[in-house]
Amino acid sequence: MDIIGLEKSHSLTQSLWRSEQIRNLERQAATAAGISLFELMERAGQAVFNQARLSWPSARCWWIFTGGGNNAGDGYIVARLAQAADISVQVVQMGDAARLTGDAARARDAYVAKGGVISGLAAVAHQAPEPDLIIDALLGTGLVGPVREEFEQAIQHINRHLAPVVAIDVPSGLCADTGHILTVAVAAEQTVCMVGLKFGLFTGRGPDVVGRLLLADLGVELGLALETPLLEPAALPASILPPAALQETPVASLMHWSDLRQELPQRRRGAHKGEAGRVLVIGGNLGMSGAIRLAGEAALRSGAGLVRLLSHPDHQASLNLTCPELMTASFPNFHDWHWASTLVLGPGLGRDDWAQALFSEALLSMGTDKPLVIDADGLWFLGKGFLPKGLLAKGRLAKHPRLAVASRPWVLTPHSGEAALLLGCTAAEVEADRLAAVRAIQQQYGGVVVLKGAGSLIADECHVRLCHYGNCGMASGGMGDVLSGIIGALMAQGLTPFNAASLAVCLHALAGDMAATQGKLGMLAADLFLPLRSLINQDDKYDDTDPTTGSCR
Repeated sequence: MDIIGLEKSHSLTQSLWRSEQIRNLERQAATAAGISLFELMERAGQAVFNQARLSWPSARCWWIFTGGGNNAGDGYIVARLAQAADISVQVVQMGDAARLTGDAARARDAYVAKGGVISGLAAVAHQAPEPDLIIDALLGTGLVGPVREEFEQAIQHINRHLAPVVAIDVPSGLCADTGHILTVAVAAEQTVCMVGLKFGLFTGRGPDVVGRLLLADLGVELGLALETPLLEPAALPASILPPAALQETPVASLMHWSDLRQELPQRRRGAHKGEAGRVLVIGGNLGMSGAIRLAGEAALRSGAGLVRLLSHPDHQASLNLTCPELMTASFPNFHDWHWASTLVLGPGLGRDDWAQALFSEALLSMGTDKPLVIDADGLWFLGKGFLPKGLLAKGRLAKHPRLAVASRPWVLTPHSGEAALLLGCTAAEVEADRLAAVRAIQQQYGGVVVLKGAGSLIADECHVRLCHYGNCGMASGGMGDVLSGIIGALMAQGLTPFNAASLAVCLHALAGDMAATQGKLGMLAADLFLPLRSLINQDDKYDDTDPTTGSCR
Protein backbone atom coordinates (compact mmCIF):
# COMPACT_ATOMS: atom_id res chain seq x y z
CA MET A 1 0.00 0.00 0.00
CA ASP A 2 1.58 3.28 -1.09
CA ILE A 3 1.14 6.26 1.20
CA ILE A 4 1.09 9.41 -0.90
CA GLY A 5 1.23 12.95 0.41
CA LEU A 6 1.04 12.27 4.15
CA GLU A 7 2.08 15.41 6.00
CA LYS A 8 4.87 15.26 8.58
CA SER A 9 2.92 17.47 10.98
CA HIS A 10 -0.09 17.01 13.23
CA SER A 11 -2.70 17.65 10.58
CA LEU A 12 -5.57 15.98 8.78
CA THR A 13 -3.09 14.00 6.72
CA GLN A 14 -1.41 12.43 9.75
CA SER A 15 -4.57 11.88 11.77
CA LEU A 16 -6.79 8.83 11.36
CA TRP A 17 -10.56 9.16 11.63
CA ARG A 18 -13.79 7.24 11.78
CA SER A 19 -16.21 7.71 8.90
CA GLU A 20 -18.80 9.59 10.93
CA GLN A 21 -16.12 12.06 12.00
CA ILE A 22 -15.24 12.75 8.36
CA ARG A 23 -18.90 13.33 7.56
CA ASN A 24 -19.07 15.80 10.44
CA LEU A 25 -15.93 17.56 9.19
CA GLU A 26 -17.43 17.84 5.72
CA ARG A 27 -20.59 19.43 7.12
CA GLN A 28 -18.57 21.83 9.27
CA ALA A 29 -16.39 22.76 6.31
CA ALA A 30 -19.31 23.38 3.98
CA THR A 31 -21.15 25.47 6.56
CA ALA A 32 -18.08 27.56 7.36
CA ALA A 33 -17.39 28.22 3.68
CA GLY A 34 -21.00 28.80 2.72
CA ILE A 35 -20.96 26.09 0.07
CA SER A 36 -23.08 23.00 -0.42
CA LEU A 37 -22.13 19.40 0.24
CA PHE A 38 -22.82 18.84 -3.45
CA GLU A 39 -19.85 21.08 -4.22
CA LEU A 40 -17.67 18.76 -2.11
CA MET A 41 -19.13 15.80 -4.00
CA GLU A 42 -18.21 17.49 -7.30
CA ARG A 43 -14.66 17.96 -6.05
CA ALA A 44 -14.48 14.31 -4.99
CA GLY A 45 -15.64 13.11 -8.41
CA GLN A 46 -13.20 15.44 -10.14
CA ALA A 47 -10.33 14.14 -7.99
CA VAL A 48 -11.11 10.52 -8.84
CA PHE A 49 -11.51 11.28 -12.54
CA ASN A 50 -8.20 13.19 -12.70
CA GLN A 51 -6.33 10.44 -10.87
CA ALA A 52 -7.78 7.69 -13.05
CA ARG A 53 -6.82 9.57 -16.23
CA LEU A 54 -3.34 10.20 -14.83
CA SER A 55 -2.74 6.55 -13.92
CA TRP A 56 -4.38 4.89 -16.94
CA PRO A 57 -4.31 7.44 -19.78
CA SER A 58 -4.96 4.82 -22.45
CA ALA A 59 -8.08 3.38 -20.78
CA ARG A 60 -10.99 4.15 -23.13
CA CYS A 61 -13.74 1.94 -21.67
CA TRP A 62 -14.75 2.54 -18.05
CA TRP A 63 -17.25 0.60 -16.02
CA ILE A 64 -18.53 2.47 -12.97
CA PHE A 65 -20.33 0.44 -10.31
CA THR A 66 -22.71 2.50 -8.17
CA GLY A 67 -24.82 1.72 -5.11
CA GLY A 68 -27.38 3.59 -3.09
CA GLY A 69 -25.61 6.36 -1.16
CA ASN A 70 -23.36 9.36 -1.62
CA ASN A 71 -20.56 7.11 -2.84
CA ALA A 72 -22.81 6.48 -5.85
CA GLY A 73 -23.08 10.24 -6.33
CA ASP A 74 -19.29 10.46 -6.57
CA GLY A 75 -19.43 7.68 -9.15
CA TYR A 76 -22.02 9.46 -11.28
CA ILE A 77 -19.87 12.59 -11.32
CA VAL A 78 -16.91 10.52 -12.50
CA ALA A 79 -19.15 8.99 -15.19
CA ARG A 80 -20.30 12.40 -16.42
CA LEU A 81 -16.72 13.72 -16.60
CA ALA A 82 -15.49 10.60 -18.38
CA GLN A 83 -18.30 10.75 -20.90
CA ALA A 84 -17.49 14.40 -21.60
CA ALA A 85 -13.90 13.31 -22.30
CA ASP A 86 -15.11 10.89 -25.02
CA ILE A 87 -14.50 7.83 -22.88
CA SER A 88 -16.91 4.93 -23.30
CA VAL A 89 -18.81 4.75 -20.00
CA GLN A 90 -20.99 1.99 -18.61
CA VAL A 91 -22.68 2.72 -15.27
CA VAL A 92 -23.69 -0.47 -13.46
CA GLN A 93 -26.28 0.51 -10.87
CA MET A 94 -26.93 -1.95 -8.05
CA GLY A 95 -30.43 -1.43 -6.72
CA ASP A 96 -32.97 0.97 -8.15
CA ALA A 97 -31.36 4.19 -9.39
CA ALA A 98 -34.71 5.94 -8.91
CA ARG A 99 -34.39 5.43 -5.15
CA LEU A 100 -31.31 7.64 -4.89
CA THR A 101 -31.98 10.84 -2.94
CA GLY A 102 -30.33 14.17 -2.22
CA ASP A 103 -26.96 14.95 -3.74
CA ALA A 104 -26.55 11.43 -5.14
CA ALA A 105 -29.81 11.81 -7.10
CA ARG A 106 -28.67 15.21 -8.33
CA ALA A 107 -25.41 13.71 -9.60
CA ARG A 108 -27.32 10.87 -11.30
CA ASP A 109 -29.67 13.33 -13.00
CA ALA A 110 -26.75 15.43 -14.27
CA TYR A 111 -25.19 12.31 -15.80
CA VAL A 112 -28.45 11.20 -17.45
CA ALA A 113 -29.09 14.72 -18.74
CA LYS A 114 -25.85 14.47 -20.71
CA GLY A 115 -27.01 11.27 -22.38
CA GLY A 116 -25.62 8.84 -19.85
CA VAL A 117 -26.96 5.28 -19.75
CA ILE A 118 -27.55 3.21 -16.60
CA SER A 119 -27.55 -0.60 -16.66
CA GLY A 120 -27.88 -3.44 -14.19
CA LEU A 121 -25.34 -6.15 -13.48
CA ALA A 122 -27.17 -8.73 -15.61
CA ALA A 123 -26.99 -6.48 -18.67
CA VAL A 124 -23.20 -6.19 -18.55
CA ALA A 125 -22.25 -9.59 -17.12
CA HIS A 126 -21.37 -10.96 -20.56
CA GLN A 127 -20.96 -7.71 -22.45
CA ALA A 128 -18.04 -7.03 -24.79
CA PRO A 129 -15.76 -5.19 -24.94
CA GLU A 130 -14.24 -5.75 -21.53
CA PRO A 131 -13.55 -2.60 -19.49
CA ASP A 132 -10.10 -1.03 -19.39
CA LEU A 133 -10.85 0.46 -15.98
CA ILE A 134 -13.40 -0.09 -13.21
CA ILE A 135 -14.51 2.56 -10.71
CA ASP A 136 -15.87 1.21 -7.43
CA ALA A 137 -18.60 3.53 -6.12
CA LEU A 138 -20.78 0.81 -4.61
CA LEU A 139 -20.86 1.03 -0.83
CA GLY A 140 -18.49 3.67 0.51
CA THR A 141 -17.83 4.43 4.17
CA GLY A 142 -21.31 3.91 5.56
CA LEU A 143 -21.18 0.11 5.49
CA VAL A 144 -21.36 -1.48 8.96
CA GLY A 145 -23.12 -4.83 8.42
CA PRO A 146 -22.71 -7.80 6.10
CA VAL A 147 -22.75 -7.10 2.38
CA ARG A 148 -26.14 -7.84 0.79
CA GLU A 149 -26.24 -10.64 -1.76
CA GLU A 150 -26.67 -8.43 -4.84
CA PHE A 151 -23.69 -6.28 -3.82
CA GLU A 152 -21.67 -9.39 -3.03
CA GLN A 153 -22.30 -10.58 -6.59
CA ALA A 154 -21.21 -7.21 -7.96
CA ILE A 155 -18.00 -7.25 -5.89
CA GLN A 156 -17.19 -10.77 -7.05
CA HIS A 157 -17.83 -9.66 -10.64
CA ILE A 158 -15.42 -6.74 -10.21
CA ASN A 159 -12.73 -8.95 -8.72
CA ARG A 160 -12.98 -11.45 -11.60
CA HIS A 161 -12.08 -8.80 -14.17
CA LEU A 162 -8.49 -8.12 -15.16
CA ALA A 163 -9.10 -4.38 -15.44
CA PRO A 164 -7.57 -2.17 -12.73
CA VAL A 165 -9.97 -0.90 -10.07
CA VAL A 166 -10.12 2.54 -8.47
CA ALA A 167 -12.11 2.60 -5.23
CA ILE A 168 -13.76 5.82 -4.12
CA ASP A 169 -12.98 6.52 -0.45
CA VAL A 170 -12.82 2.85 0.58
CA PRO A 171 -12.97 -0.48 -1.28
CA SER A 172 -16.56 -1.69 -1.11
CA GLY A 173 -17.01 -4.38 1.52
CA LEU A 174 -14.24 -3.07 3.79
CA CYS A 175 -15.34 -1.39 7.02
CA ALA A 176 -13.65 2.01 6.94
CA ASP A 177 -13.72 2.22 10.74
CA THR A 178 -12.15 -1.13 11.62
CA GLY A 179 -10.37 -2.63 8.60
CA HIS A 180 -12.66 -5.67 8.83
CA ILE A 181 -13.96 -7.21 5.61
CA LEU A 182 -17.73 -7.54 5.81
CA THR A 183 -18.27 -10.78 3.84
CA VAL A 184 -16.31 -9.83 0.69
CA ALA A 185 -14.44 -6.74 -0.52
CA VAL A 186 -13.26 -5.17 -3.75
CA ALA A 187 -9.52 -5.65 -4.35
CA ALA A 188 -8.48 -2.21 -5.62
CA GLU A 189 -5.34 -1.08 -7.42
CA GLN A 190 -5.92 2.44 -6.09
CA THR A 191 -8.11 3.99 -3.42
CA VAL A 192 -8.75 7.73 -3.45
CA CYS A 193 -9.60 8.73 0.12
CA MET A 194 -11.60 11.92 0.65
CA VAL A 195 -10.97 14.71 3.21
CA GLY A 196 -9.15 12.62 5.83
CA LEU A 197 -7.60 9.19 6.21
CA LYS A 198 -9.97 6.51 7.49
CA PHE A 199 -8.59 4.29 10.22
CA GLY A 200 -9.67 1.01 8.64
CA LEU A 201 -7.60 1.58 5.50
CA PHE A 202 -4.41 1.00 7.49
CA THR A 203 -5.05 -1.99 9.74
CA GLY A 204 -6.61 -5.44 9.73
CA ARG A 205 -7.54 -6.46 6.17
CA GLY A 206 -7.40 -2.89 4.89
CA PRO A 207 -3.84 -3.09 3.52
CA ASP A 208 -4.80 -6.26 1.61
CA VAL A 209 -7.42 -4.54 -0.56
CA VAL A 210 -6.66 -0.80 -0.62
CA GLY A 211 -3.83 -0.94 -3.14
CA ARG A 212 -2.17 2.42 -3.71
CA LEU A 213 -3.68 5.00 -1.38
CA LEU A 214 -4.10 8.64 -2.33
CA LEU A 215 -5.63 11.46 -0.33
CA ALA A 216 -7.79 14.25 -1.77
CA ASP A 217 -8.50 16.72 1.03
CA LEU A 218 -11.08 18.62 -1.10
CA GLY A 219 -9.93 21.87 0.47
CA VAL A 220 -10.91 21.05 4.04
CA GLU A 221 -7.29 21.84 4.84
CA LEU A 222 -4.48 23.39 2.84
CA GLY A 223 -1.57 21.20 1.84
CA LEU A 224 -2.62 18.59 -0.70
CA ALA A 225 1.02 17.60 -1.00
CA LEU A 226 0.80 14.81 -3.55
CA GLU A 227 3.45 13.98 -6.11
CA THR A 228 0.82 15.02 -8.67
CA PRO A 229 -2.26 16.95 -7.49
CA LEU A 230 -5.57 15.15 -7.75
CA LEU A 231 -7.18 18.46 -8.63
CA GLU A 232 -5.75 20.72 -11.29
CA PRO A 233 -3.80 23.59 -9.66
CA ALA A 234 -6.34 26.16 -10.80
CA ALA A 235 -9.11 24.14 -9.20
CA LEU A 236 -7.43 23.76 -5.82
CA PRO A 237 -9.69 25.58 -3.37
CA ALA A 238 -8.52 27.73 -0.53
CA SER A 239 -8.63 26.07 2.85
CA ILE A 240 -12.28 25.88 3.82
CA LEU A 241 -11.76 25.44 7.51
CA PRO A 242 -8.57 25.96 9.52
CA PRO A 243 -7.55 22.89 11.54
CA ALA A 244 -7.96 24.68 14.88
CA ALA A 245 -11.69 25.05 14.21
CA LEU A 246 -12.36 21.36 13.68
CA GLN A 247 -14.73 19.90 16.24
CA GLU A 248 -13.45 16.33 16.08
CA THR A 249 -10.58 14.44 17.69
CA PRO A 250 -8.86 11.77 15.56
CA VAL A 251 -9.00 8.20 16.83
CA ALA A 252 -5.31 7.56 16.13
CA SER A 253 -2.24 9.08 14.52
CA LEU A 254 -0.13 7.65 11.73
CA MET A 255 3.55 7.31 12.62
CA HIS A 256 6.30 8.55 10.30
CA TRP A 257 9.89 7.43 10.54
CA SER A 258 11.13 10.93 9.74
CA ASP A 259 9.50 12.13 12.97
CA LEU A 260 10.22 9.14 15.19
CA ARG A 261 13.90 8.90 14.33
CA GLN A 262 14.38 12.09 16.34
CA GLU A 263 13.64 9.98 19.44
CA LEU A 264 16.55 7.59 18.84
CA PRO A 265 18.89 7.42 21.87
CA GLN A 266 22.12 9.37 21.55
CA ARG A 267 25.44 8.43 23.15
CA ARG A 268 28.09 10.81 24.34
CA ARG A 269 31.57 10.14 23.02
CA GLY A 270 32.90 8.88 26.35
CA ALA A 271 29.94 6.66 27.22
CA HIS A 272 30.51 3.22 28.73
CA LYS A 273 28.35 0.14 28.35
CA GLY A 274 26.65 0.52 31.70
CA GLU A 275 25.19 3.85 30.62
CA ALA A 276 23.51 2.21 27.62
CA GLY A 277 21.26 0.08 29.81
CA ARG A 278 21.09 -3.49 31.06
CA VAL A 279 18.42 -5.79 29.64
CA LEU A 280 17.44 -9.09 31.23
CA VAL A 281 15.58 -11.39 28.81
CA ILE A 282 13.62 -14.11 30.60
CA GLY A 283 12.40 -17.32 28.95
CA GLY A 284 14.10 -20.01 26.90
CA ASN A 285 12.42 -23.18 28.14
CA LEU A 286 13.44 -26.60 26.84
CA GLY A 287 13.36 -26.62 23.05
CA MET A 288 12.74 -22.86 22.81
CA SER A 289 16.14 -21.27 23.29
CA GLY A 290 15.92 -19.65 19.85
CA ALA A 291 13.27 -17.18 21.01
CA ILE A 292 15.31 -15.81 23.89
CA ARG A 293 18.42 -15.77 21.70
CA LEU A 294 16.66 -13.63 19.06
CA ALA A 295 15.27 -11.23 21.66
CA GLY A 296 18.69 -10.88 23.26
CA GLU A 297 20.55 -10.11 20.06
CA ALA A 298 17.79 -7.70 19.01
CA ALA A 299 18.38 -5.80 22.26
CA LEU A 300 22.11 -5.61 21.55
CA ARG A 301 21.52 -4.53 17.94
CA SER A 302 19.21 -1.80 19.25
CA GLY A 303 21.93 -0.23 21.37
CA ALA A 304 21.61 -1.88 24.79
CA GLY A 305 24.97 -1.90 26.58
CA LEU A 306 24.59 -5.26 28.32
CA VAL A 307 22.14 -8.11 27.78
CA ARG A 308 21.71 -11.21 29.93
CA LEU A 309 19.59 -14.23 29.06
CA LEU A 310 17.85 -16.04 31.92
CA SER A 311 16.84 -19.46 30.63
CA HIS A 312 16.48 -23.15 31.44
CA PRO A 313 19.78 -24.60 32.78
CA ASP A 314 20.09 -26.97 29.81
CA HIS A 315 20.44 -24.03 27.40
CA GLN A 316 23.00 -21.90 29.22
CA ALA A 317 26.11 -23.31 27.55
CA SER A 318 24.69 -23.38 24.02
CA LEU A 319 23.46 -19.80 24.29
CA ASN A 320 26.97 -18.70 25.26
CA LEU A 321 28.35 -20.34 22.14
CA THR A 322 25.87 -18.92 19.62
CA CYS A 323 26.38 -15.27 20.57
CA PRO A 324 29.33 -14.58 22.88
CA GLU A 325 28.23 -10.97 23.43
CA LEU A 326 25.22 -12.25 25.39
CA MET A 327 25.65 -13.12 29.05
CA THR A 328 23.69 -16.08 30.37
CA ALA A 329 22.17 -17.30 33.60
CA SER A 330 19.77 -20.06 34.56
CA PHE A 331 16.70 -20.38 36.72
CA PRO A 332 16.13 -21.35 39.53
CA ASN A 333 19.76 -20.58 40.44
CA PHE A 334 19.41 -16.84 39.85
CA HIS A 335 19.03 -14.05 42.40
CA ASP A 336 20.47 -10.93 40.77
CA TRP A 337 17.11 -9.43 39.77
CA HIS A 338 18.17 -5.87 40.44
CA TRP A 339 21.04 -6.03 37.94
CA ALA A 340 18.79 -5.11 35.02
CA SER A 341 17.37 -1.71 34.16
CA THR A 342 14.70 -3.35 31.95
CA LEU A 343 13.22 -6.85 31.75
CA VAL A 344 11.77 -8.74 28.78
CA LEU A 345 9.57 -11.58 30.02
CA GLY A 346 8.15 -14.32 27.81
CA PRO A 347 10.21 -15.29 24.72
CA GLY A 348 10.28 -19.09 24.68
CA LEU A 349 9.02 -19.20 28.27
CA GLY A 350 6.68 -22.16 27.84
CA ARG A 351 3.72 -22.99 30.05
CA ASP A 352 4.92 -25.73 32.41
CA ASP A 353 5.67 -25.58 36.13
CA TRP A 354 9.20 -24.26 35.54
CA ALA A 355 7.79 -21.46 33.38
CA GLN A 356 5.13 -20.53 35.92
CA ALA A 357 7.68 -20.43 38.73
CA LEU A 358 9.96 -18.19 36.67
CA PHE A 359 7.08 -15.90 35.67
CA SER A 360 6.01 -15.49 39.29
CA GLU A 361 9.54 -15.00 40.60
CA ALA A 362 10.27 -12.33 38.02
CA LEU A 363 7.18 -10.31 38.92
CA LEU A 364 7.84 -10.70 42.65
CA SER A 365 11.50 -9.79 42.51
CA MET A 366 11.78 -7.04 39.93
CA GLY A 367 10.13 -4.24 41.88
CA THR A 368 7.18 -2.13 40.84
CA ASP A 369 8.98 0.68 39.03
CA LYS A 370 11.27 -1.23 36.67
CA PRO A 371 10.25 -1.17 32.98
CA LEU A 372 9.04 -4.53 31.73
CA VAL A 373 8.06 -6.03 28.37
CA ILE A 374 5.70 -9.02 28.49
CA ASP A 375 5.40 -11.11 25.34
CA ALA A 376 4.47 -14.61 24.16
CA ASP A 377 3.88 -17.09 27.00
CA GLY A 378 4.24 -14.31 29.53
CA LEU A 379 0.98 -12.96 28.13
CA TRP A 380 -0.55 -16.43 28.44
CA PHE A 381 0.18 -16.51 32.18
CA LEU A 382 -1.11 -12.96 32.53
CA GLY A 383 -4.31 -13.73 30.65
CA LYS A 384 -4.91 -16.90 32.65
CA GLY A 385 -4.51 -14.96 35.89
CA PHE A 386 -1.46 -16.93 37.10
CA LEU A 387 -0.18 -14.05 39.19
CA PRO A 388 2.04 -14.55 42.23
CA LYS A 389 0.12 -14.61 45.50
CA GLY A 390 3.03 -12.95 47.25
CA LEU A 391 2.14 -9.69 45.56
CA LEU A 392 -1.29 -9.76 47.18
CA ALA A 393 0.25 -10.17 50.60
CA LYS A 394 2.39 -7.10 50.02
CA GLY A 395 -0.62 -5.05 48.98
CA ARG A 396 0.77 -4.38 45.52
CA LEU A 397 -2.17 -5.73 43.54
CA ALA A 398 -5.22 -3.79 42.46
CA LYS A 399 -8.60 -5.11 43.60
CA HIS A 400 -9.42 -6.63 40.24
CA PRO A 401 -7.06 -9.52 39.42
CA ARG A 402 -6.70 -8.40 35.81
CA LEU A 403 -5.49 -5.04 37.03
CA ALA A 404 -2.96 -6.77 39.21
CA VAL A 405 0.09 -4.80 38.18
CA ALA A 406 -1.52 -2.15 35.99
CA SER A 407 0.45 0.64 37.63
CA ARG A 408 3.73 -0.86 36.42
CA PRO A 409 5.64 0.75 33.51
CA TRP A 410 5.17 -2.25 31.26
CA VAL A 411 4.59 -2.90 27.59
CA LEU A 412 2.36 -5.79 26.52
CA THR A 413 2.88 -7.05 22.95
CA PRO A 414 0.03 -9.42 21.99
CA HIS A 415 -0.89 -10.67 18.55
CA SER A 416 -4.60 -11.19 17.94
CA GLY A 417 -4.65 -14.65 19.54
CA GLU A 418 -2.93 -13.43 22.70
CA ALA A 419 -5.15 -10.35 22.73
CA ALA A 420 -8.18 -12.62 22.64
CA LEU A 421 -6.89 -14.49 25.70
CA LEU A 422 -6.33 -11.24 27.57
CA LEU A 423 -9.87 -10.07 26.77
CA GLY A 424 -11.68 -13.39 27.07
CA CYS A 425 -12.95 -13.34 23.48
CA THR A 426 -11.95 -14.84 20.12
CA ALA A 427 -9.19 -13.78 17.76
CA ALA A 428 -11.85 -13.12 15.11
CA GLU A 429 -13.53 -10.65 17.46
CA VAL A 430 -10.21 -8.90 18.03
CA GLU A 431 -9.58 -8.61 14.29
CA ALA A 432 -13.12 -7.35 13.69
CA ASP A 433 -12.27 -4.18 15.66
CA ARG A 434 -8.59 -3.87 16.44
CA LEU A 435 -8.92 -0.34 17.77
CA ALA A 436 -11.54 -1.36 20.32
CA ALA A 437 -9.41 -4.36 21.29
CA VAL A 438 -6.20 -2.45 21.94
CA ARG A 439 -8.09 0.14 23.96
CA ALA A 440 -9.83 -2.55 26.00
CA ILE A 441 -6.56 -4.31 26.83
CA GLN A 442 -4.98 -1.03 27.88
CA GLN A 443 -7.94 -0.18 30.10
CA GLN A 444 -7.90 -3.60 31.75
CA TYR A 445 -4.17 -4.09 32.15
CA GLY A 446 -2.72 -0.58 32.09
CA GLY A 447 0.69 0.36 30.76
CA VAL A 448 1.32 0.41 27.02
CA VAL A 449 -0.17 -2.16 24.64
CA VAL A 450 1.17 -3.09 21.20
CA LEU A 451 -1.42 -5.00 19.17
CA LYS A 452 0.71 -6.63 16.49
CA GLY A 453 -0.40 -7.37 12.95
CA ALA A 454 -0.99 -5.47 9.73
CA GLY A 455 -1.18 -1.86 10.88
CA SER A 456 0.21 -2.50 14.38
CA LEU A 457 -1.37 -0.33 17.07
CA ILE A 458 0.36 1.20 20.09
CA ALA A 459 -1.87 2.51 22.89
CA ASP A 460 -1.41 4.13 26.26
CA GLU A 461 -4.18 5.58 28.38
CA CYS A 462 -4.51 8.69 26.20
CA HIS A 463 -3.18 7.97 22.71
CA VAL A 464 -3.21 5.42 19.91
CA ARG A 465 -0.56 5.30 17.20
CA LEU A 466 -0.55 3.19 14.04
CA CYS A 467 2.45 1.86 12.11
CA HIS A 468 1.83 1.46 8.39
CA TYR A 469 5.27 0.00 7.65
CA GLY A 470 5.99 -3.73 7.45
CA ASN A 471 5.12 -6.54 5.04
CA CYS A 472 3.74 -10.05 4.84
CA GLY A 473 7.21 -11.60 4.81
CA MET A 474 7.35 -10.81 8.51
CA ALA A 475 4.71 -13.45 9.22
CA SER A 476 7.30 -15.95 10.41
CA GLY A 477 8.57 -17.37 13.67
CA GLY A 478 10.75 -15.21 15.89
CA MET A 479 9.65 -11.80 14.58
CA GLY A 480 7.80 -11.02 17.80
CA ASP A 481 10.84 -11.99 19.88
CA VAL A 482 12.94 -9.49 17.92
CA LEU A 483 10.35 -6.78 18.57
CA SER A 484 10.28 -7.41 22.32
CA GLY A 485 14.07 -7.18 22.45
CA ILE A 486 14.04 -3.84 20.62
CA ILE A 487 11.44 -2.41 23.01
CA GLY A 488 13.43 -3.58 26.02
CA ALA A 489 16.64 -2.02 24.70
CA LEU A 490 15.03 1.35 24.04
CA MET A 491 13.47 1.48 27.50
CA ALA A 492 16.83 0.53 29.01
CA GLN A 493 18.32 3.54 27.23
CA GLY A 494 15.84 5.89 28.86
CA LEU A 495 12.84 6.15 26.54
CA THR A 496 9.38 6.14 28.07
CA PRO A 497 7.39 2.93 27.52
CA PHE A 498 5.07 4.62 24.99
CA ASN A 499 7.86 6.21 22.97
CA ALA A 500 9.99 3.08 23.20
CA ALA A 501 7.13 0.91 21.95
CA SER A 502 6.26 3.36 19.14
CA LEU A 503 9.85 3.68 17.97
CA ALA A 504 10.50 -0.05 18.28
CA VAL A 505 7.45 -1.02 16.23
CA CYS A 506 8.56 1.29 13.42
CA LEU A 507 12.20 0.16 13.61
CA HIS A 508 11.08 -3.46 13.48
CA ALA A 509 8.71 -2.91 10.54
CA LEU A 510 11.17 -0.78 8.56
CA ALA A 511 13.94 -3.33 9.10
CA GLY A 512 11.51 -5.89 7.71
CA ASP A 513 10.83 -3.70 4.68
CA MET A 514 14.55 -3.27 4.06
CA ALA A 515 15.15 -7.02 4.40
CA ALA A 516 12.23 -7.67 2.04
CA THR A 517 14.09 -6.06 -0.85
CA GLN A 518 15.70 -9.50 -1.21
CA GLY A 519 12.27 -11.14 -1.27
CA LYS A 520 9.48 -11.47 1.27
CA LEU A 521 8.94 -15.20 1.26
CA GLY A 522 11.61 -17.02 3.23
CA MET A 523 12.56 -14.02 5.38
CA LEU A 524 13.96 -14.96 8.79
CA ALA A 525 13.71 -12.96 11.99
CA ALA A 526 17.52 -12.77 12.08
CA ASP A 527 17.46 -11.07 8.66
CA LEU A 528 16.29 -7.91 10.45
CA PHE A 529 19.50 -7.46 12.46
CA LEU A 530 21.68 -5.77 9.83
CA PRO A 531 19.04 -3.28 8.62
CA LEU A 532 18.08 -2.68 12.25
CA ARG A 533 21.64 -1.61 13.00
CA SER A 534 21.56 0.80 10.05
CA LEU A 535 18.29 2.29 11.22
CA ILE A 536 19.50 2.70 14.80
CA ASN A 537 22.56 4.57 13.52
CA GLN A 538 20.43 6.70 11.17
CA ASP A 539 22.62 5.82 8.19
CA ASP A 540 19.77 4.12 6.36
CA LYS A 541 18.45 5.30 3.03
CA TYR A 542 14.80 4.66 3.88
CA ASP A 543 12.47 7.35 2.53
CA ASP A 544 8.99 7.93 3.97
CA THR A 545 7.62 8.38 0.46
CA ASP A 546 8.84 4.97 -0.74
CA PRO A 547 6.08 2.50 -1.57
CA THR A 548 5.06 0.13 1.19
CA THR A 549 3.46 -3.02 -0.10
CA GLY A 550 0.77 -4.79 1.87
CA SER A 551 0.44 -8.03 -0.08
CA CYS A 552 2.50 -10.91 -1.41
CA ARG A 553 2.34 -11.38 -5.17
